[in-house]
Amino acid sequence: MFQRTVCLFLVFMACGHAAAAENGGRPEFSWDTVPVYIHVGKNGGFTDEEIDFVATHSNFVCLEKGHGASTHGSTEKGIEHDAARLKKVNPKMKVIYYWNTFLDYSMYDAHHVYQNHPEWWLKTLDGSLDTKNGRLKRYDLSNAEVQEWWADEVKKAVVDGSCDGVLMDAFPQITTPANRRLWGNEKHDAIQEGLVSTIELTREKVGVDCILMFNGIRNTNSLHFGMKYLELTDAAIIEHFDQFQSRDKENVVRDIENMIEAGKKGKIVIMKGWPGFNWLDRGLENVPREELLARARKNIAFPLACFLVAAQPNSYFCYSWGYREQHGSLSEYPELQMPLGPPKADAVRDGWIYTRSFEHLDVRVDVSTKTAKLNWK
Repeated sequence: MFQRTVCLFLVFMACGHAAAAENGGRPEFSWDTVPVYIHVGKNGGFTDEEIDFVATHSNFVCLEKGHGASTHGSTEKGIEHDAARLKKVNPKMKVIYYWNTFLDYSMYDAHHVYQNHPEWWLKTLDGSLDTKNGRLKRYDLSNAEVQEWWADEVKKAVVDGSCDGVLMDAFPQITTPANRRLWGNEKHDAIQEGLVSTIELTREKVGVDCILMFNGIRNTNSLHFGMKYLELTDAAIIEHFDQFQSRDKENVVRDIENMIEAGKKGKIVIMKGWPGFNWLDRGLENVPREELLARARKNIAFPLACFLVAAQPNSYFCYSWGYREQHGSLSEYPELQMPLGPPKADAVRDGWIYTRSFEHLDVRVDVSTKTAKLNWK
């Protein structure tokens, strides 16, 4: 433990010098238009047209689990293939590798390794397997071998491959206090320590220019989560902004204020905006995609305005109603191409209302009514 602590200290010292010199491995940030992050996975991988779309609409993308797996045989191979293609079109592109920190997905080559190590499988107090929906095994992060294996998989994608960072998903699922009833207090605490050790070990293996991103900052009526992990990572996603259990105006404001705070700490912060619906909503399966896209275009003002009043340098807006190619990530939204320019000052808050001015845009958003005005100039 002492050796790892010393190593981590040296890494963070080096990280400070690297960031001062050339912004580390971060994407090149600009206020010219709304800074956009794309998060998407397509089982067959991208067509040439989709590669061109992603590479010309953003320089910051995360390729989801299962991306390219049906064509290339696994998520690892699919992401590597399209990461290289994206960078060929846009050399400034930063590609983030999706790698869940807790759940064992079968579309990864790494799944077959995990399957051969039953001692790595997380169990409950009664000795039964702890699974999600009775199907997905969970990683026992209190096991040092699991930590080593998990971090090595990131190293393959980043140091040995074409990716620039990793999205460490599912932090809220790992840390929820409800797990104490499943695992017991001792195991629960050991897993929380194991999560921190996994982050630290990954940093040691991949170096200072790898973007360590976690999911995420989350506010619900019973949970205010994620800010403590900023000191160990480079980036955070606010994934459930005004969606799922985070729709109350109080939680929307907490998300906005957390985004401002994290941004002012110098972190990359992504707000995942939603068009008022998501791919899990009942009844949407029979709605034509073009109709859903029309709704998404109509409803973009409120989430975009909330992003803009909170945005700091290295903040990014992500917009869709899900995580696959059919959920709107690879579609045009005119507001995201309009001239923006840098902000003139921080946002001003008056109760539930925020206002802010940019070089080419004035923003007003009322969180209580979920209405917004975007006045381009």
